[in-house]
Amino acid sequence: MESFSKQDVIVIILKTAYKKRDYQQIYSKLQAHLSMSQFMKFIFELMKYDLLKFTGSQIHYVITPKGVQYLQIYEELTGQLRSDLGRNSMIFDCCNWILKVMSSRKNKNKILENI
Repeated sequence: MESFSKQDVIVIILKTAYKKRDYQQIYSKLQAHLSMSQFMKFIFELMKYDLLKFTGSQIHYVITPKGVQYLQIYEELTGQLRSDLGRNSMIFDCCNWILKVMSSRKNKNKILENI
């Protein structure tokens, strides 16, 4: 079973609540990872910070403008992290290639010395 961070749970709840959803529809995305009481703690915290709100009845939730802003910032930051990781990966690939070239040159020099 995949492990979710608190951040993952918040993002899943907010993305699922983008359209008016009842708590069962939102919980169905997370029930393999959270108990109902853990889920409700997240819901209450998101409502406390005005990222999620009730609509009409007490069982339907919708993301607030502040929640949308939170998701936008989250996507921006994770995009930057992925970009940085990709850039670092290219640097490491380049360094590995240089090391391989240098190693093969040393091996060739040893062979030539032994001749």
